[in-house]
Amino acid sequence: MSVLARLWREQRGVLIAFVLALGLALFFGGRMVSRALYWADPAHRQQAPEPWMSPGYIARSWHLRIEDIDAVLGVTDGRALVGKGPPTLERIAAALGVPVVDLIERLNAALPALAAQAPPGP
Repeated sequence: MSVLARLWREQRGVLIAFVLALGLALFFGGRMVSRALYWADPAHRQQAPEPWMSPGYIARSWHLRIEDIDAVLGVTDGRALVGKGPPTLERIAAALGVPVVDLIERLNAALPALAAQAPPGP
């Protein structure tokens, strides 16, 4: 009789809990590695703002706080402003009633200065 068959017969609950824990660890570990590889790619650092980007994405790309990005945009919470869905620059501009190009110009003007003032980090 194999070890797994014996465990299934004698310790079914423990085996199920272990398999679930292993599955969760693999899922979240894979997600962490995937995100680490994405943000380690130099092509994703200090990207020029585009309409599809959210303030959080821009903040991660430039290694800034999201509050700094929101301040440049003139909002306190982009997610609350746009309601359901991701708070993209395009949706924030629509909610504010301004062209998205204006928000992008504000960000392009402010991001280099903000990045220069930010403490050094990873």
